[in-house]
Amino acid sequence: MKHTAVASPKRPLAALGVAAALALALTGCLPGAGGAKSSDSAPPAPQSSAAADGSATSGERGGGDASSPASAAPASDAAKPAAAGKLTEPGTKLKLGEVAYTHSNSGKSGDADYKEATYETKVTKIVQGSEADLAKFKDAAKFAGQVPYYVFTDLVLTSLNKPSAGISDPRVQGHLKDGTEAQKLIVFGSMDQCDSTDFDTEGDGDAFSYAVGSTKTTCSVFLAPAGDAVTSASYDDSSFNYESYKDNKFRDNPVVWGN
Repeated sequence: MKHTAVASPKRPLAALGVAAALALALTGCLPGAGGAKSSDSAPPAPQSSAAADGSATSGERGGGDASSPASAAPASDAAKPAAAGKLTEPGTKLKLGEVAYTHSNSGKSGDADYKEATYETKVTKIVQGSEADLAKFKDAAKFAGQVPYYVFTDLVLTSLNKPSAGISDPRVQGHLKDGTEAQKLIVFGSMDQCDSTDFDTEGDGDAFSYAVGSTKTTCSVFLAPAGDAVTSASYDDSSFNYESYKDNKFRDNPVVWGN
């Protein structure tokens, strides 16, 4: 049975500048609202994705095997992650497998329904797939010359201010060799190379919630033209909404993982 997947044109960035990741439809990860947006808030930057018919997925899914891990661009001037309980500084350069301290939120800050979560987030590997992975799509022809890369991220939920089983995860964006954003593939179906796990849950009714301390593995699928490669991944705090868009210091200075 064929499924639908989506990919859009990549948007060039200046040396890993703005990194915006699309939420995967299957995981239901929606950006939270961390405070009422003020009138001077800028709308989020356009996000790139692409679509096709098949059984791949391009968002936050995890686990799985694929062919060979991609090597990432060297991370120069690496900064140490912030101490546990504090956010990692914007612009921090990390190696694959190193932890960044991140957060997400939903609702209006100060309201009774406001929710905020913190995480240990690490991009663990970037795995090169093959063009054959896309061949099962009904509209596979439009992906000719594109190679999928699977970006795996491990998350530990370290705090949650109140019960929630729907708050957004921190999201990452893949980048090509020159630092521009790679196309993100969204697939309405499943993909063997990009399986996922989820946080444990506990409680019921109004107390139903993700369990603090539980872990999750996500996998995002990005496309690279043949001859290029997805070599790094970044986090730009897109799952945390600020009262003013300009307050997000990660937007132009993301955390970056590479080799």
